[in-house]
Amino acid sequence: MGKSTYVPRSGESWRDPYPMYSDLRDNSPVHFVEEGSYWFLSRFEDVFNAARSPNIFSSRHGLTIDQNSNYLEMGDATPIVFLDPPEHTQFRRLISKGFTPRKAEDMRGDINSFVETAINKIKELDNCDIISELFKPLPSFVVSKYLGVPSSDRVIFDTWTERIVSGAIQNEDSEGLDAIIELTSYFTELIEWRKKTPEDDLISELLEMGEEKVSIMWILGLAFTMITGGNDTTTGLLGGSTVLLTDNPDQRKLLLEDFQLLPGTIEELLRMTSPVQGLSRVLLEDFELHNQKIPSGSRVLLGYGSGNRDEKEFGEDAEKLNILRKVKRTLGFGSGAHLCLGASVARLQSSIALEAILRNFPNFHVDESSSTYATGNYVRRHTHLPFYSRG
Repeated sequence: MGKSTYVPRSGESWRDPYPMYSDLRDNSPVHFVEEGSYWFLSRFEDVFNAARSPNIFSSRHGLTIDQNSNYLEMGDATPIVFLDPPEHTQFRRLISKGFTPRKAEDMRGDINSFVETAINKIKELDNCDIISELFKPLPSFVVSKYLGVPSSDRVIFDTWTERIVSGAIQNEDSEGLDAIIELTSYFTELIEWRKKTPEDDLISELLEMGEEKVSIMWILGLAFTMITGGNDTTTGLLGGSTVLLTDNPDQRKLLLEDFQLLPGTIEELLRMTSPVQGLSRVLLEDFELHNQKIPSGSRVLLGYGSGNRDEKEFGEDAEKLNILRKVKRTLGFGSGAHLCLGASVARLQSSIALEAILRNFPNFHVDESSSTYATGNYVRRHTHLPFYSRG
């Protein structure tokens, strides 16, 4: 039991964190990490319950293991992910209309067109980097459409995302904070523009409610959440999915024979990839779990990636892809009050992209051995993944 340990992953070390997770689930499910002074929960039930208990596991002090996360204090612009009920409940109620499955479905035509254009370009190539050709620009496109950002500014989303996510793990690195300031400045100008020229986008809808209901600062916080939470996570899901479908030709064959299996397949791929591998909370009171006492004020890292492969929840074959698995609940989009607002549109764009790839390149394969992973301790995603369209 004493030999089990949790080591934060980043870059190359994201390639295979799963043996570490398995060891922790078996031998140290409530694990204290001395370097950093925080706790790690690895079992599904424990992570699931913690995520659904914001009265004990608070998001207000940031979602990273950094003990000095005060830079996240943004006043009225504090993103929804850093709020607890009742403030969180109020914010979510106001914006939830923009994130319904029906609202996501309104994006289908635009997403189809974007994916088709990318697929046609890939057809002209024997091989390519699928991340740069499709998996990275697609979620950026979707977020920009939601927020009403001109297409000419879309590429800047990616730079902000990378700098904020990677900067968040560097105690003395101002990259993340600088990117937040730039993002805030940009959207302050965009909001003023949308006041004068409203269109069919989320910012315009929120502005129509009036500042007495939705403040400008709230809108800024929402933009922050969507850019940092909606871009790299979908890239992670798509990249990881093509790796799994390459490594499991029997599962790919089932899907090619019946695309009606795609909705369930997306849930299984989401479980297996878990783009957000973990986020932290701060305990508001003393807590005991598996005979371990965790004192109030402790940071607790919730291991979504580990929990999603827990044999106790998903059976003995939890580490294997099974697109026929009946997944009742996962941690792929979090759980409870902070269940991902963009879950519907993430499922939609992933379904469209994967179906297009399978229909156009049924014998594709990706070369995981030559891939690269993003830096950062929380989101597992490829930054480069060679794709061969003809197998």
